[in-house]
Amino acid sequence: MQQKETRKKANPGLRVLVMGGLGFIGSHLCRSLLSEGYDVRIFDKLYGSRALIRDFEPEVEIAEGDVERHEDVLGALQDMDVCVDLIHTTVPGSSMQDPVYDIESNVVSSVKWLSSLGKTGLSRVIYVSSGGTVYGVPRSNPIREDHPTDPISSYGISKLAIEKYVSMYADLCGIQYRICRPSNVFGEDQQLNIGQGVIGVFLKRALAGQPIEIWGDGACKRDYLYVKDLVSGIVKLIRHEGNGRVFNVSTGTGYSLNDIVAIVSKCLGAPVKVDFKPPRGYDVPVNVLDSSLLRTETGWSPETDLVAGIRRVYAWLKTRSKPDE
Repeated sequence: MQQKETRKKANPGLRVLVMGGLGFIGSHLCRSLLSEGYDVRIFDKLYGSRALIRDFEPEVEIAEGDVERHEDVLGALQDMDVCVDLIHTTVPGSSMQDPVYDIESNVVSSVKWLSSLGKTGLSRVIYVSSGGTVYGVPRSNPIREDHPTDPISSYGISKLAIEKYVSMYADLCGIQYRICRPSNVFGEDQQLNIGQGVIGVFLKRALAGQPIEIWGDGACKRDYLYVKDLVSGIVKLIRHEGNGRVFNVSTGTGYSLNDIVAIVSKCLGAPVKVDFKPPRGYDVPVNVLDSSLLRTETGWSPETDLVAGIRRVYAWLKTRSKPDE
């Protein structure tokens, strides 16, 4: 493991493992944890790119391994107090193309290491699930945490299954757990070539003069959460001592895809072409989350509105010659 440099800690002795720390959300989370004074170790795939952590790489430990090998995960968990699990190998679209891979690489691999949770010495596990998919077609909006969970994609089913295994094994082992269900996360450094990330993909295509592709008529409504607001919510849950265990993280304000197109057009100062395609059966018509429980129990609230966040991503993309790097 790469050794981190020594510095004074505001949270001395509390060690956090970020599974998936080399990725989009993970890199932002690690940066925030370091600023809060936590000791941070990253677990991520062998030979994973470290481009997103260059500015703080010397300050963290890095454990490389295969999430499907439980011994690799357990090795990374050694001497850690808190684990934040961000690893998932699929997105909604790819999960439907190969549900077996989705189950094997996510659910099965998670159960392998969770079944040994009692041997890790962890005091808390935080699993980052998906508020956008685990509820399925909403019966009411905004959606609270006690809403029925009837996902209509393999991705949502696998996320929900892992939630259940986290809660079961944590309870059996006497370990604290928290489930985080974010809405649609966007921001700088998001990977835009994997079929996920509406805002970044729309901006990238518009900047390249390419038409924006929308599945359906564009009326599909979601709430969009800036990545740093998600990260601040996760950090709140590290020391949370309230009664809640499952938390939505969202702005609570819904926007249609057509609304996003209009904001993108305004950023560019010119209309963008839209190519409407047939709707996909696994896209719910509306998904807006109620995150009042997180606000009440932790004092968290989002600080970045949608337009400001989109402008930040637009500025980031304009500085990049190859946005998929």
